[in-house]
Amino acid sequence: MPENVDLNALLFDMDGVLVDVSRSYRRAIEETVEHFTGRQIGENAIQRYKNYGGFEDDWKLTHAIVTDTAMEVPISRVIDEFQDRYRGDDWDGFITEEPPLIDDQTLDRLNQSHILGIVTGRPEEEAQWTLDHQNWTDYFPLLVGKEKQGDRAKPNPFPLEHSLTMLAAAGCPIDPEEAVYIGDSVDDMDAAREAGMWRIGVVPPYVETDEHKPLLEEHGAHVVIDDLNTLPDVLSTLDERTPARSTR
Repeated sequence: MPENVDLNALLFDMDGVLVDVSRSYRRAIEETVEHFTGRQIGENAIQRYKNYGGFEDDWKLTHAIVTDTAMEVPISRVIDEFQDRYRGDDWDGFITEEPPLIDDQTLDRLNQSHILGIVTGRPEEEAQWTLDHQNWTDYFPLLVGKEKQGDRAKPNPFPLEHSLTMLAAAGCPIDPEEAVYIGDSVDDMDAAREAGMWRIGVVPPYVETDEHKPLLEEHGAHVVIDDLNTLPDVLSTLDERTPARSTR
């Protein structure tokens, strides 16, 4: 890595990046939509909505799919049905079916020389449950979830900017150009671009690489990978291109 590229913080999205959500969040979307509409949707339909942008919140996405069928359903009812499936009665729902997309050995390598954090649209309680479930809590001292974002979720850069504010308050000031955001969506790339951070796109295992990679690049990804375990090596290939706010 060139000497003037000093990367101190690695910030991760969670869904589709650290864990596979095809049998959890995505399944909850499918079943909730079918509950209200009687129609079955597939992964391609969900991904189309994600690619539109503005659907970082899966509750909002599910409600949009339901209402696009011309059904008037309060979002509170959609959330209740969704959570019954995803969280279950006592954390026994689909949330238990999220295999990791990164090895502990990779996290060990990254943790040696970087501060690791999570910036996710998940409710923090669910994000923390997953960290505990995967035995990852010690790797990620920083967690910015849904509650800290209010109505300024990605693609708004606020969640990423707020993560740096939290690090500074903890005695670890980091400039945006010293941080990398690793995400799987156009909203992730847009937010990181506006925050002036480096951007690494990830193609989840349930999404077509040939279709998704160009989309992430269009929205500002410096690099796109489909295996998070290659990240330590990929970080060493980042060049002197500025990570600052760029235009598409």
